[in-house]
Amino acid sequence: MDKRSFLQWVGATTVAGWLPRVKAKSTIHPSVELTTRPGKVKLVGPAFPATDVWGFNGQVPGAPLRIRHGNALDVIVKNELTVPTAVHWHGIRLPNAMDGVAGLTQAPIQPGDTFRYQFVPPDAGTFWYHSHVNAYEQIGRGLYGPLIIEEADPPTVDRDLIWMIDDWRLLDDASISNDFGAGHDRSHAGRIGNVPTVNGRFRDLIKVHSGERLRLRIINASNARNFALSFSDLTPSVIAIDGQAIRPYQAQEPIIVGASGRVDIILDMTGEPGSTSPVVDSFYREPFDLTRFVYEKIPLRESVLSERIELDLPNLPEPDLSNLMMHDITIAGGAMGGLRRAKFNGEWMGLREIAQQGYAWAINDVVGNRLDMPPLIDTKQGTSVELTISNSTAFPHPMHLHGHHMKLLSIDGEPLPEPRWVDSPLIMPGQSMVLAFVADNPGDWLFHCHALEHHAAGLGALVRIT
Repeated sequence: MDKRSFLQWVGATTVAGWLPRVKAKSTIHPSVELTTRPGKVKLVGPAFPATDVWGFNGQVPGAPLRIRHGNALDVIVKNELTVPTAVHWHGIRLPNAMDGVAGLTQAPIQPGDTFRYQFVPPDAGTFWYHSHVNAYEQIGRGLYGPLIIEEADPPTVDRDLIWMIDDWRLLDDASISNDFGAGHDRSHAGRIGNVPTVNGRFRDLIKVHSGERLRLRIINASNARNFALSFSDLTPSVIAIDGQAIRPYQAQEPIIVGASGRVDIILDMTGEPGSTSPVVDSFYREPFDLTRFVYEKIPLRESVLSERIELDLPNLPEPDLSNLMMHDITIAGGAMGGLRRAKFNGEWMGLREIAQQGYAWAINDVVGNRLDMPPLIDTKQGTSVELTISNSTAFPHPMHLHGHHMKLLSIDGEPLPEPRWVDSPLIMPGQSMVLAFVADNPGDWLFHCHALEHHAAGLGALVRIT
């Protein structure tokens, strides 16, 4: 994909000309080659040196992959790094052998080798792809990109934009800090950076027109940072979460996008020509402007569109709520946590001993330090499973289940008026969630925290479906 095409898809400000009101166009890839290799990216603008990154085809983010729902994805990944890698297709209900978890579903792709991923994504929506080998470093260096499976009948918008939001831990010369897997990050909030970006750009400006309607696909590719996004005087309508459509609602509060999560919104640009409108993140103590919309002087139209914004609701296997296999899952550990001991390699150890091994977290008092450990859940294909996940730690955890979507039923004992499908729910400190899913996809699947340092420090488990 050439540079101009890439910028049109991600909606960067350098797009020339004006895009007519259209249904989202499709780029069909009969076979795509992605090469993992070093690259240089101007993350923080012309006043600073380019940052050395690892990227798919040397880019950050990697080129958007877009296919129509029902078509096959065929991707050949070549590894030109000096270390092994693999590619996980986040949020896709795909065959186990294509899941991209090195050491579990495939052998790692060694330097100079290739691996071919072929599958038909069963669901339309907003997804992403990323490394799954030493992910806290490889994603932290830029190995990720968007994957869009287009609906048969998408809402009519003027532009369909992708925002891959991220944060980077950079030094004064704009180079990436090499303290990946630092002990503080593993035991606290994870690797939180000092330079947040949208599509690989710090404090970029997004040019818009008054009267324009945008579909904004927000993908959080951060190692651990969560975002709470406010759109100033604009009122976004949320139409999908984690790639799965919901009944649209107008967000009156900041939109939470946890690490690895996705949120699709519709934005009607109602500002005055020549004005600006910030997008503010307020998840942490000090709010900051993530980016700004800048209105062109000439409006697109006098009033916003009236066409529908609804998507077709998901058609996923519904769990049988009258016949559930129930599992209580407790997340424990980390700094300021209550974990005193846990099983490590099958033996009970005190927290001090566990920490000396570089681990800090446990699920049901078991430290997830290996991919060949006994599964947390072992069930037959077709079983309806209910998970009650309780976060007894001092930090948020986006808990990702590979190969499945889960229906979020309740939070802190309060049933949701409309349960929704998720694959990476963000569970806040002290919070409890009840979720259910049909274990219909056979294989050994990862269930882990997508604050990547937490996973590396023990916050992971296996779900086995036979």
